[in-house]
Amino acid sequence: MTLPTFDKDFRDGQRIKPRILMLEVRNQSESEGKPIAWLLVEREETYRRDDRDESISGATIRFHWEVIGLKHSRRTAGNGSFRGSYSRGFSGGPAVSVAPAAVFLDPAELRGQRIGTYLMNEVVVWAKQWPGATVQPIQLLSRQAHEDNKERRNRFYEQFGLVFDYRDPEHREGRSRPILAEALTPVETWKANLREWDARDCLVDILNENEWLQYELVQRRRAVESLSAKLRGIEENPVRWALRRVWWRVAPSLFLVAVLLAIGAAGWSAVTGG
Repeated sequence: MTLPTFDKDFRDGQRIKPRILMLEVRNQSESEGKPIAWLLVEREETYRRDDRDESISGATIRFHWEVIGLKHSRRTAGNGSFRGSYSRGFSGGPAVSVAPAAVFLDPAELRGQRIGTYLMNEVVVWAKQWPGATVQPIQLLSRQAHEDNKERRNRFYEQFGLVFDYRDPEHREGRSRPILAEALTPVETWKANLREWDARDCLVDILNENEWLQYELVQRRRAVESLSAKLRGIEENPVRWALRRVWWRVAPSLFLVAVLLAIGAAGWSAVTGG
C-alpha cells in the first residue's frame, strides 16, 4: 500500500506530480556546488464541477513552501505560498490567474535563485490545460520593485510570454496585455540549479548517508583506540619502544649485509675449491 500524498497520480490521462516533494536549491552561480537550501513544497489543487454535466466550473492551485533549516541553525527559515486559479465565467468567458503582482522570497539569500520561476512555471503549466481561457492582467507598480531589481522583476513575468504596456520610459509601472492561456510560455531555466526530489527518496538518501557516517565513525574510533593503546605502551616502557624502533630501522640493512656476506662466502668457496 502506497502513500497517495507522495505518489505521482493521473488526471485526465496525464501524469501529475505528487502533492509533497523536496526542492534542492543550489546557488545559480555555482550550480555544481553544494545545496544552499532545501524546501518542502506542498501542491494543493481544488476543482469545482457543474452538477449538470460534471464539467469544471472553477479550480485553484496553491503551492505552500517552507525552508528546512538545521535544528540549531541561526538562519531564519522562510516560508510562503504561490497560487493560480481558473474560472469558467459567464458573459466574460473563461479566465485564469497565473501570478500575483509581486513575488517576495525570504530569507534574502533565496532571492534570485529561480525559486519564483519554478513556482510560476508550475502554475503556468497547470493553467495551460484551459488554452482558450483569458489570462487575467498583471498590474506592475513602482513601489513593488527598487531600481536595482526592477529589470529582474519585469524579465520574470516577460519570460512566460506576458507582454506589458508600460506607462513610463523606465518601465517601473505597467499592465500586461490580454492573452490566451495557450500563449503562455513554460520556462525550465530553474532546472539549472534546482532539483525536485521525491520526499521518500530524499529521506532514504539521508538515512543511507547517516549509516555510512556511523560506519566511518566506528572505524575511526577503533583506530584512535589502537593508537591510544600504542601510546600507553610507549609511556610505560619508552626504552623498549626506542630499541624496537631502532631495530626495525636497521634490520633491513643488516639483512642485506648478511645476504651479501653469504653470497660472497659462497663465491669465495667456489674459487678456492674449499
